[in-house]
Amino acid sequence: VKKWYQRRVRVKCFDKTRPTVGAMSLGLARRALDEATKYSMERKTMGKQIFKHQAVLFMLSEMAMRYELAKLAVWRSCADYDEGRRNTYYASIGKLYGAIAANKNASDSVQVFGGNGYNKEYPVEKLMRDAKIFQIYEGTDQIQKLIIGREHMTKYL
Repeated sequence: VKKWYQRRVRVKCFDKTRPTVGAMSLGLARRALDEATKYSMERKTMGKQIFKHQAVLFMLSEMAMRYELAKLAVWRSCADYDEGRRNTYYASIGKLYGAIAANKNASDSVQVFGGNGYNKEYPVEKLMRDAKIFQIYEGTDQIQKLIIGREHMTKYL
């Protein structure tokens, strides 16, 4: 079998599986956001709920933005695939940004929880550990950036 054909088959396979990995990372990013939001409404400091402190509210808003933006990229790659269009560009963006959102949201969630974020009684410490795989699985972040860059440049060459 010719090498060019093997590569074409591999790329088509990744075009199908990367949106799935992006969707899984979305689940983790959303869970981290939900856990941090609930905790910020329960926990009080200086007589008020911690989400009422600007620093915590900003973290929650950034977590929400990362989740929503990653979701749009994953959905776009899925829509392109469903319509029979080549989705390599958006599949890599969705996978990469989903991994970024999952890792940063998990980290921020631990931050919102403070010292309790490292306690196994709370779910966010496990989310932090679980998020790392999304930067490695189905192509590392660096590979995704390489693919995105190449796909972007083909529009101009």
